[in-house]
Amino acid sequence: MNTMTISRLLDRLEETLNSGKKQMFSNMRLIDANTCFAIIQQMRTQLPNELAEAALVLRDCDNIKGEAEKEAEMIIAEAEQEAQRLIDESEIMRQAQAKASELLNNAGVYADNLVEQSYEQVSSLYLDVENSMRDMLNKVYAKRTSLYASDGSDGEGGNN
Repeated sequence: MNTMTISRLLDRLEETLNSGKKQMFSNMRLIDANTCFAIIQQMRTQLPNELAEAALVLRDCDNIKGEAEKEAEMIIAEAEQEAQRLIDESEIMRQAQAKASELLNNAGVYADNLVEQSYEQVSSLYLDVENSMRDMLNKVYAKRTSLYASDGSDGEGGNN
């Protein structure tokens, strides 16, 4: 009977107590005390085994709980690291976007300035060409006038 569990032994003790003859006019029963004592003795011998098994179960539970807590802490630490990495990436991305926006704006301003300077240079060149052409035209006119003046004619073509 060493393999009997405490629960089975308690069931057997209860059956023994219930199977006792009931006394008339009372709740008392006649039972076999030796059978009850034998069951109690078996329970006492089983109890250390049951307690040892319970202690093993508790220790296993504590180990499992400890491992679960360690794993949970690792998962939380990894999640915090990942969250920090994402925050850092988003900050880097925000800074990169701000820098790109600034560079784009600066490039636009630089391009606008180049276009403005180009217009000013072209306008200045046209003005220089125009002034040079006026000077040349004035020189041509002056030469033409001097030709007619030296020839004695009135400057109208020479057939007078």
